[in-house]
Amino acid sequence: MNIFLYIITASILESLIALVGVLFIFSGYERFKKYLPNLISFAVGTFLAVVFFELVPEVFEGLSSKIASIYILIGFLFFFAFSRFLHWYHHHDGCCGEHDDKKVSGHLVLVGDFIHNFIDGMIISLAFVADVNIGIITTLAVLFHEFPQEASDFFILLHSGFSKKKALIFNFLVSLSTIVGAILTYFLVNKIEFLIAPAIGIVAGNFLYISASDLIPELNHKKEETLKQLFFIILGIVIIFILGLFISE
Repeated sequence: MNIFLYIITASILESLIALVGVLFIFSGYERFKKYLPNLISFAVGTFLAVVFFELVPEVFEGLSSKIASIYILIGFLFFFAFSRFLHWYHHHDGCCGEHDDKKVSGHLVLVGDFIHNFIDGMIISLAFVADVNIGIITTLAVLFHEFPQEASDFFILLHSGFSKKKALIFNFLVSLSTIVGAILTYFLVNKIEFLIAPAIGIVAGNFLYISASDLIPELNHKKEETLKQLFFIILGIVIIFILGLFISE
């Protein structure tokens, strides 16, 4: 299959995850929420496995170890600063009433999700351009992460006053930015190939940041489930490792 078709297929799959809210309509959020910690733990494992088994070796193959490490660090720090900017933008204005605050919160979630999905599209595209096997593994990790992420976004939209139908539609429309980010990145990187290795290093830093700052803190709320969390983290690592062996063959 042509690399571009891989990228389009992967980004469409990622966009479809936004429809996970359908599960809430049929099962209810409280019942579904019980399984989110397991999904988050599993996502941590997949992200760590992709970083250390796929992305880091690829970066070190294209760059010297010192330069590669710098790009990974840049990726980590950039997404730290970027997430803090979104957090500040979300919370800096305290003039609104509670109802207005909830409504603004819902719209800000959509804005943040648009940017987040656009970046996911860039990540997927860069991974496939670097190597098809890395692209497939990276896409799986992104999908595992997006599932609980989109579930949380859907709940926030409902809480901020969106109807179930509108929450599903808007969440899905915003997720289409994944496809836009993937296509733009594909055509840009094909013209500037020397950027691939540094970009993959930044992606590795991004995945490390998401694991350390976004996912793992969620697990800290239930420290009594450490053994279960560790099991799902290791399960995610093992599955990505095994898939990597089969796909590379």
